[in-house]
Amino acid sequence: MFYKISAILILSLNLLIGQSYFNSIIGNEIGFQSARSFGLGQTHFMNTNNSALALRNPAKLAFIDEKMQLDFSLSGFSVAERRSLNLQDYFGDFLTEGDYVLNNNFDLYNQFGILGSIEILFIKFGFALSHGPWSSLDYHYEEEIRGSASYDDGIIGIRDPIVGYHILEHSGQIDLTSFGFATGINNTFMDNISLGFGVNFLHDGKRTYNMRVIQIGESSENLSPTYNESIDSDYLGDSFFSISAILKKSSFELSLGYEHGAEITSDNNYFYSSSYSGLPIYILPVIENNGNESIIDPSNAEDIYEIQNTFTLDHSNGFNIQKPKKIKIGFNHKEGSKSNSRLFTLEFIKNQFNESASIYSIQDFEEIDNVSIISTDSYFQDFHNINLGIEFSKYNKVFRMGISYKEPSLQILSPVTTLSFGTSREFKKLVFDLGASYSYQKYKYHDLFPVQGDIRPDFDTVHESNWSLISTVSYTF
Repeated sequence: MFYKISAILILSLNLLIGQSYFNSIIGNEIGFQSARSFGLGQTHFMNTNNSALALRNPAKLAFIDEKMQLDFSLSGFSVAERRSLNLQDYFGDFLTEGDYVLNNNFDLYNQFGILGSIEILFIKFGFALSHGPWSSLDYHYEEEIRGSASYDDGIIGIRDPIVGYHILEHSGQIDLTSFGFATGINNTFMDNISLGFGVNFLHDGKRTYNMRVIQIGESSENLSPTYNESIDSDYLGDSFFSISAILKKSSFELSLGYEHGAEITSDNNYFYSSSYSGLPIYILPVIENNGNESIIDPSNAEDIYEIQNTFTLDHSNGFNIQKPKKIKIGFNHKEGSKSNSRLFTLEFIKNQFNESASIYSIQDFEEIDNVSIISTDSYFQDFHNINLGIEFSKYNKVFRMGISYKEPSLQILSPVTTLSFGTSREFKKLVFDLGASYSYQKYKYHDLFPVQGDIRPDFDTVHESNWSLISTVSYTF
């Protein structure tokens, strides 16, 4: 029965993966996760049990029991994005939010790899090779635009007919290949220790964006002035190393780790930031005057409302994602036997950015050359992850739960708390792991497709609800 349920979940529910609007700037590290560590509060450093150890914690490869193991993971995250406006009644004494956009992003990703170990006397050697996505660039935004119409009394009709759609799409995937190696002492007469080293390659690739306005019928009321365009831009990958060490006793395990930073860039190694919201900008209102182009900050609705010339929306080609370097520490405490055990796990990760990309802050709508440049280290901020998990195992029944707290890398955003849970079932040489999580984020942002003369008293309120589901299947030789 459990096998049938697991098969259904793997084949159907793992269709879900989503993308936040800012992940083309900050990345989202969707890959190199095991379902076990995902359900344990996303403690990937301490509790990954598949080939993703090559990146996460290569020293743990010296303590695996399998001679050879193949693993395959289907990963999924569903992002429901709502955009709302503040509304008041006629008397001005009732304030609420009214949604005008609801988008659900769905995609599918997979990861696979192999790991193994060999023991010579009391010295054990382990290795792993893994390939999968490190970050996704996929995003889909669709806004239904309605006009206005009036009818005589008694005539049935739609008073707000659809006049068109605003559409923005990003697509792409940053792949990572990792190779890890570890050696350790595994002896009953002394403490078990191990050292591991990983080499990781972020591949070159292509990002595609598509921005267009679809007009239905003859009316262009409330539609943005946009160049319909679809452009591919190549980006260059990078390589970095990861290293870790483990001290292990009978019921206690302490681990230290480090991942070096990396950078994924395109030909235009810059992007724009709003001086009002403090957040990245992809879509830029541009005006042309006597052959000179000027940029308007879309976060300042008054500028768009008061500008005399007609503006056109353009998409920024700038692309730069920084992978921060990571300093990790974590520990596990496990009690009981293999058939009846309890595990408590905690890890702390510090993420640090390096200064490299140029960020242009739009402060007014003068010449484009007069926009100010912000350094990366003053725009991004170092942040911390704290992950906590608990696992109960009795015979062939496993229950996992955890919580993860992540500070924002963009200074204006709020921290995110993620709740997770999971389970596992073993059938001889096959192991099925499932992990799921939920998180929610809320922030203020300007209208993506502004219309001249449509002044708004405040930013939109953006609500992002994130559901995640990961399954891992492992086969031991």
